[in-house]
Amino acid sequence: MERVRIVLVEPQEPMNVGAVARAMRNFGLSRLYLVNPSPRVGPPWAREAYWLAVHAEEVLNRAVAVGSLGEALEGVSFVVATTGRPRELYPAPVVTAHEVPAHVLSVKGEVALVFGRETFGLTNEELDLAHLIGTIPTAPEQPSLNLAQAVVVFAYELYQAWLQQGGTVSQEELADVAALEGFFADLGRYVLEIGFTDQHRHPYAMRRLRRIFHKARLSPGEVQLLRGLLHQSRYAVASPRNKEGTKGKDG
Repeated sequence: MERVRIVLVEPQEPMNVGAVARAMRNFGLSRLYLVNPSPRVGPPWAREAYWLAVHAEEVLNRAVAVGSLGEALEGVSFVVATTGRPRELYPAPVVTAHEVPAHVLSVKGEVALVFGRETFGLTNEELDLAHLIGTIPTAPEQPSLNLAQAVVVFAYELYQAWLQQGGTVSQEELADVAALEGFFADLGRYVLEIGFTDQHRHPYAMRRLRRIFHKARLSPGEVQLLRGLLHQSRYAVASPRNKEGTKGKDG
């Protein structure tokens, strides 16, 4: 459980942050990151946060404030983004909170569970960074959950699965966020260069491609191989010899 971090994106309410810290403590989690928190939250953390962080003051004391989601995900190998809003297209496989732990416990390295703003959750661009999308099935009459409630559900499911496995994890190593984003940047440029898509449809195409590659659970070596393939393909297309050969054959 020590390799799992909880990431809150732009939290606005100090008491929500305190309640999240308490929920983390309940289920063996201790690493809290806050992305661009409201000045009302801190740092230094507001006293209202400590009011609700009963017996979890240490979690707040050790919490890290960063300026961007990218900073919060530095060194992370597996990202689970949470959402309660339906989207036209998800950039990663979508599973319920109950299914998330099987994915988390099957990989080696740092893991981040990312929760969005109290008002509207995570943006599409923030979801793009996720390997997996987690949702909580709720009654249609009241589908939304409080931030701390959502953290409780995911933390409980993860802790129960961890206990059932006796605290053991497998050794599958995945490429970290930085390596994957480097690959997706290369791929994004490449699909424009070859005319696979255009600027208008580019975000939609890339979300579909991200979903495919996230399903593959790429290792560091596989990401390196794919980036090499893109580089060599780009070189071959631009090669004068290749253009001359093609011209002669057509002529």
